[in-house]
Amino acid sequence: MTSIAAVAALCNSILLETSSSRTALLSCLIFSTLLFAGAKGQSEESLKELHIGGVFPMEEGAGGWAGGQACLPAVEMALEDINRQQQILPGYVLKLHWYNSKCQAGLAAQQMFKLLYKPPTKLILLSGCSPVTTTIAESAPVWNLVVLSYGASSPALSNRARFPTLFRTHPSANMQNPTRVFLFEKFKWKKITILQSVEEVFTSTAKDLEFQCRQKGIRVERQSFYGDPTDAIKTLVRADARIIVGLFYVTEARRVLCQAYKHGLYGRKYVWFFIGWYADTWYIPPKDEVINCTEAQMREAAQYHFTTESVMLSRSEIKTISGMTGRQFQERLNSMLETEPANTGGYPEAPLAYDAIWALALAFNCTLNSLPPGVTLEDFTYDNRLGIAEYLFNCTKETYFRGVSGQVMFSDLGDRLARTLVEQLQNGSYKALGFYDSSIANMEWDEKNKPTFAGGPFPHTIPPPDSTIIKESLLTVSIELYIVVVFFSIIAMALALAIFIFNMKFSYRGIIIQSQPQCNNVLLAGSALCALSLVLMGLPAEGITFHRDTFSLLCHSRISILMIGFTFAYGSMFAKVWIAHRLGTRERQELAALAKDEPIAACRFYIVIFSLFVLDFIIIFFWVIIDPLRRQEQRFHLHEPQAGTDEDVMLLPILELCQSTHQEVWIAIVLGYKCLLLVFGLFLAYESRNLKLRYINDSRFVSMAIYNVAILSLVTGPVVTLLIRTEANANFAFVSVTVLLCTYISLGLVFVPKILHVYRVPHDSDEIQTSGTNLRATISRPDQLRYEQLIKEQTELKKQIDMRDGKINECRKILERRLGTQVIVTPQETSSGPSSGATQEVPTNNVNNNVSSSFVSDDQPTQSTMFTTALIEHHGGETGPCSDFDTTSNSSDEILL
Repeated sequence: MTSIAAVAALCNSILLETSSSRTALLSCLIFSTLLFAGAKGQSEESLKELHIGGVFPMEEGAGGWAGGQACLPAVEMALEDINRQQQILPGYVLKLHWYNSKCQAGLAAQQMFKLLYKPPTKLILLSGCSPVTTTIAESAPVWNLVVLSYGASSPALSNRARFPTLFRTHPSANMQNPTRVFLFEKFKWKKITILQSVEEVFTSTAKDLEFQCRQKGIRVERQSFYGDPTDAIKTLVRADARIIVGLFYVTEARRVLCQAYKHGLYGRKYVWFFIGWYADTWYIPPKDEVINCTEAQMREAAQYHFTTESVMLSRSEIKTISGMTGRQFQERLNSMLETEPANTGGYPEAPLAYDAIWALALAFNCTLNSLPPGVTLEDFTYDNRLGIAEYLFNCTKETYFRGVSGQVMFSDLGDRLARTLVEQLQNGSYKALGFYDSSIANMEWDEKNKPTFAGGPFPHTIPPPDSTIIKESLLTVSIELYIVVVFFSIIAMALALAIFIFNMKFSYRGIIIQSQPQCNNVLLAGSALCALSLVLMGLPAEGITFHRDTFSLLCHSRISILMIGFTFAYGSMFAKVWIAHRLGTRERQELAALAKDEPIAACRFYIVIFSLFVLDFIIIFFWVIIDPLRRQEQRFHLHEPQAGTDEDVMLLPILELCQSTHQEVWIAIVLGYKCLLLVFGLFLAYESRNLKLRYINDSRFVSMAIYNVAILSLVTGPVVTLLIRTEANANFAFVSVTVLLCTYISLGLVFVPKILHVYRVPHDSDEIQTSGTNLRATISRPDQLRYEQLIKEQTELKKQIDMRDGKINECRKILERRLGTQVIVTPQETSSGPSSGATQEVPTNNVNNNVSSSFVSDDQPTQSTMFTTALIEHHGGETGPCSDFDTTSNSSDEILL
C-alpha cells in the first residue's frame, strides 16, 4: 500500500510539472496500473475469506419469478464494491456461492444442503422469492445461520417464532396494503375484489388487505386460482367485480390479463391493481410463452392499471454508503445486463439485492468488533460453539445505513421499513403518481402525473364506480295521469259547490224541501272529500316529492279523508233508503200518525250519518295510536335504463307504501264493515225501489245511486287491495276512476232531476201539484198497494158496466120491437140498479095506454113485468147479445132483478 501511494504521488508530480506531455502521462498511468494489479493480487492472497451461500431464481418456471436475472449482477457489483473498501472488513474478502433455485422450494432445499455440507462453511444465506425463502428461513436456525432475503415479500415471513433468524431488504407485501386502502378511500370505492394465486405469499397479503379494508368499511370479495385463471375470471364477471386487486407472479399475471381481455374485464368500468415488482413491459408476452392474446390486445387490456410497490430505488441525489446515487447505480447495472432492463427479471428489486450485501457486510464488520478477543468470524461453525451466531444476529438487527434503495433498517420482525410507490400505466409507460408513507399515513402526490381512467373517446380523471351504480327509481304515479285525475277532482269539487249553492238558492221550492236538503248537503260534502282524497292519494307523483319524515301524515290523511268522505256521501244515501224502508213497512198506518212522525223521521237521517262517522273516527283513532302507518319501501328487480344511456347505471324500482305492523287486520276491519254497509244498502234500495214518500221524494234516484256506488266499490276494493297494490299507475287509476264515477253518478242521479224540475216547472205549478198529491204521498206501502189494487178493480168494473150497458140497450131495442112500445131506462137504473129507479113505458098508440099504467105499482108484479120476464124467458134460448150476461156477476144479478 505504501508503494502504491508513492507511485501516486510520483505521477501527480509528473503531471504537475509536465502537464503537456501526453507520453509521460500515459507511461505513468500504465506503470501505476501494473503496480496496482500486482499489489492487489498480492493483497488478495493475504486476505481471509468470508463465505456466503445464496440461491437465485434465474428462470420463471411455472408461475415463478426470475428475479435472479438482475439481482445476481447487483450482488456481484456489491461484492466488488465492498471488497474494494478498506474501511469495511479490513483483511477480509467476501465470497459468494450460489445456485439457480428456479423459484422452486423443493429444489432450493436440495441446494441449501449442498451449500451447507460442501466446504467451506457459510456464515449467512441469501434467498430470493418467497417460497424459497420460506423453506430456507424455516430450516436455517438448525445450523444457527442468519438468512437475508433480497426478494421475498410474503407477509407470512413476518413471524419471529417461525423464522427466528430471517431479515429481508425487500419490504413485506403487507406494506402495500395501507397504500391500496388509501387509494380506495380517495376514489370512494366501497367494494373491491381480490384475485390471487394459491401461494402463501399472496394468501397472506390478501388476508391482511381484507382485514384492513373491513376496518374502513370496504366490502371485500376474494377469488383464487391455481394455474389457469379462466374460471376465476368468469366468476368475477358474474359477481360484477369492478375494482380488482391482482396478487400473483408475472407469468400468471399475463394469463389473467389475457382472460380479462377475452371476457371484457377492462376499459372504462374496471380498474386493476397489480404488483409493482414486475418488469415495465411485463404485459407483453415473450415469444416462447403460449398465450392466446396478441400484443395489441394485451396492451389494450393493461392500459391504466395501477401498481403499488415499496420504494426500491432512491431518487435522491445524495450519495449512499457505496458512494453512488440511485440513478448512478441504475446506469451501472444497465451496462452489466445483457438484455433490456424492462425485460429482465428482478430489475426493480436489484437495488434491494445490492443493499442486502452491504447490510451483511456491515453486520460482519459489527460482529468483528463485538466478538471476544481471540474469536474471529472464520471460527464460525454450524453448532455455534463460540456463540458467533448471536453476535451476528444482533448486529444485523441494528444495521442502519443509506442505500441505493433508500434508508435500510429492520423492524423487530426483520422486515424492511420503506415507503410505497404508486404508479399507473398511461399510454404504454409507467407514471409515478406519488409516494405513500404508512408510518404517518401521508401521500406525496406528483404534480406532473395525475390518476387517469379510461372512458369514452378520451381518458379522464373521474374514477369509475366500484360497482354498477344502482339508482333508486321511485315508482310514482305518472305526472300526466295525476294531472288528469286532479283536473276531474277539481271539477267534482266545483260541481259539489255549485249544487250546494243551488240548494241554498232554491231552498223554498217544494221539490227541494221534500228531498231532505240538509241530508243532500252532507252528500255534497262527502263527494267533495272523496275528490280531495284523490289529490293526496296520487302523491308522491312524478316530479312531485314528499318529505319522508311526514310520509306517515300523508298516509293517514288520504285514508281518513276517503273514509270520512265515503261515509258522508254514501251514508246520507243509505240513511234515506233505510228510513224510507222502515216507514214503508208499517202496515195500517194512519195518515195523521205519519204526518205527526215526519219531524222525528227527519232527525233519524242525521243519527244514521253521525253513527257511521263515529265508527270511522274510532277506527282511525285507534289505528293512528296503536299501529300507525309508516313509509315502507318495496324493492323490485334491477332493470336497464332507457336506451342510449352511456352511464354504468342500473335502475332499482322502489315503491313507497303506507304500511303498519298489522296492516291486514285494519284493512279487514275497514273493508269488512264497509262491504256490509254496501250490501245492506243494496238490499234496502231494492226493497224500497217503488216507494214514494212526501218528505223523501228522490228515494228512487237515491236507490239507483246506491246500486252504482255499491257495485263499483265492491269490485274495486278487492282488486286494488289484492291484485294491483304494487302497481302505482294502475292502482291510482283504478281507484280514481271508481271514486270519480261514483261521485259524478251520485250527484247526477240525485240532483239533476231537481235542477231540471226547478227550471222547467214554475213555482206556482209546483205548489199545486205538490198539494194535490199530498194525500197519496202519505199512504204507507201496504195501504198504497191496497189502494192501487182497488183502483185497478174499479177500472175493470167500469169496463164491465159499460159492456152491460151496451147489452141492456140492445135488449131494450129488442123489447121495443116486440112490444111496439118504447122502453125508457133512467140513468139511475143503469148506475144504481132497479131498486133505485123505475122503468117507464111510453105508449105508442091508444091501445097500450092501460098497459103502461100497470108499471106504477111496486107491491106486486104487473102484467107488463110478467110479460117482460116471460119475454126474456122466451128468448133465453136464442143466441144474441143478451146471452153474454154473466148470472154469477153481482152486476148481472142486479140488472136481472
